[in-house]
Amino acid sequence: MQEVINTLSALTTEEINRPLADFPVNIWEDPLISFSVLDPESEINEEKLSSLKETVRELLMASKEKPIENIKLIDALCRLGISYHFEGEIFAQLETMFGCHGFLQMIRDNEFDLYTVSLVFQVFRQFGYKLGVDVFNNFKNKDGKFKEHLAEDARGLLCLYEAAHWSTHGEDILDEALAFSRSHLEGLTDQSSPHMSIRIKNALKHAYPRGISRIETRQYISYYEEEDLHDQTLLEFAKIDFNLLQMLHRKELCQVFRWYSSLELDLKLPYARNRTVESYLWAVGAYSEPRYSQARIRLAIVVILLTLVDDTYDAYGTIEELEPFTNAFTMWNPSGIEGLPESMKYLHHVVLDFYGKLEEDMEREGRSGCGLLAKKSMIVTAKAYFQEAKWLSEDYVATFDEYKENGVYSSSYLALLTGSFLGMVDEGTLDVFEWLSTFPPLLVTSALIGRLCGDIASCKVNINSHCCSDANKSIINQSSLTYRIPNDKDIYCH
Repeated sequence: MQEVINTLSALTTEEINRPLADFPVNIWEDPLISFSVLDPESEINEEKLSSLKETVRELLMASKEKPIENIKLIDALCRLGISYHFEGEIFAQLETMFGCHGFLQMIRDNEFDLYTVSLVFQVFRQFGYKLGVDVFNNFKNKDGKFKEHLAEDARGLLCLYEAAHWSTHGEDILDEALAFSRSHLEGLTDQSSPHMSIRIKNALKHAYPRGISRIETRQYISYYEEEDLHDQTLLEFAKIDFNLLQMLHRKELCQVFRWYSSLELDLKLPYARNRTVESYLWAVGAYSEPRYSQARIRLAIVVILLTLVDDTYDAYGTIEELEPFTNAFTMWNPSGIEGLPESMKYLHHVVLDFYGKLEEDMEREGRSGCGLLAKKSMIVTAKAYFQEAKWLSEDYVATFDEYKENGVYSSSYLALLTGSFLGMVDEGTLDVFEWLSTFPPLLVTSALIGRLCGDIASCKVNINSHCCSDANKSIINQSSLTYRIPNDKDIYCH
């Protein structure tokens, strides 16, 4: 180790051939100066929201008398982004309906239209109730195919398409429903009203169950306003709630940006990407509700740190530097990095300082031990990054099994999922952190999907560059997976 450090110290920056990357520049303006976080009408809007909330609650409770209308209202609340206000009532109502044999039999036997059955199926699945796929049998002909006349029902097809995204392994009828609905929806975009056409096009790009909640909410508020039978109370409630919540998100983004700026990370790590806004959007995608404000801030910082560490391994450090850098993470102290570049030493300090303070905060929250497991998630990720860097330095093409095994860790999913619970004081208990640290099958499978999607996307961009290995090119040729990162600008509801 000392020989490596001495060698590094003897080299000048000019003598080191670094794998610098030409990353796209940060496209976002400084949020501290580009928009205001002051809302002079916030107090008035809070009062309006409180009053409207009780009115909507009354509507929800009254709708119990008509189960189908109740489910339609629940769906509207979800899409309008206001269901979190009534979680207890919604779960209680769905629990009652799902436990009623007569209601479920009615869905199977009665001749409800495609839209209604698909909506009921989707809402139950969305809230964790596994309604059987046999509810769609009535829409098939004697040959086992979906009836052709359904192809003319744009509203029903759209709902079927979204419902099919709630499938689980082995539910072939939902795979057929997805293919059937998608093929016909593509032809209906030009035949539908402008309002419905936009809905269909957006759904085909990114289906509602796969979307980022705030983006889906903003889009649906516009759709809902164009509906002839929309409820004005729901619409007003949704708009006020969206704007108040967006103001909170703005304040959180500014807090994350201040943290980033105070550390002068752009100056100290000029080789790395500044993805502050994208990292915060990631956190908003995980949970947008007001009660998770602290969780979003902590997760956004974790994503930023993972990006900086990843760029250090991929686009700055040499293998001689990365070995002591990784060892320092493993030991969780700065020992052995004296000869490293100042940028790498600084990043190591920033990571240790953040997790150290975080562990103290979590101790005060009564979550002893959780901070230690959060640190270990970062160590696991750093080791996996180093393995990839080592393969690259040795010009070694890993076998697919080796790639998958290391990819579970280099996907950063353990660090990300652990990070998502850092600010969830009630949900993020020691049991949860310990469970995640065992790499349960759900985490492993999700990590592999994320690793494959990420590598396919990056290799499509760099297909002819040195940073795309033969192994990854092979993966591209064998897979049809695609990955899209949405951009969301600052949008208000009026």
